[in-house]
Amino acid sequence: MADHPRILIAGGGTGGHLFPALALGEQILSDKPNSSVYFMGSTFGIEAQVLPVKNLDHTLIPIRGLQRSFSPESIGKNLLLPFRILNSMRKTRRVFNRFHPDVVVGTGGYAAALPLREAVNRKIPVLIQEQNSFPGITTRWFAEKADKICIAFEEAKNHLKKKLYLSRGTRFGKAYRTVIK
Repeated sequence: MADHPRILIAGGGTGGHLFPALALGEQILSDKPNSSVYFMGSTFGIEAQVLPVKNLDHTLIPIRGLQRSFSPESIGKNLLLPFRILNSMRKTRRVFNRFHPDVVVGTGGYAAALPLREAVNRKIPVLIQEQNSFPGITTRWFAEKADKICIAFEEAKNHLKKKLYLSRGTRFGKAYRTVIK
């Protein structure tokens, strides 16, 4: 494991994704104070208000989740989605080029998808932390490509094909140490 691991934690949109990310970052820095922890989230999620106030190293990308209703407002947001994705991909690549993460942790939500994709493409170890009994879309998309998946509920296994689980009771520190070479 690196003496000064660089860990990028991506997730957000809701507090259910952001607050586990913040807790993981705190735990990492407590376990290994020489670590560098960097957060990525969305300009449209709760992290846009929380991360600046907490004065944490972070980048917010202009990604927004797919709108599932057929209102004129939702249709308009979905029409902008391809442009938001392209802009967010550029920002994500810049963060990776500048920060050079040793491992990327995804805590779910649409804000985690592009950083996880970039990590997989660059062959950077990926750890997914899933706090729900039914994993969200981002977790299900990237589960097979992840090096490890930490789950809070055993039921989550029924929705994921990946076999490298670390269940509740396994300290996160042990999980991230297993993916940093």
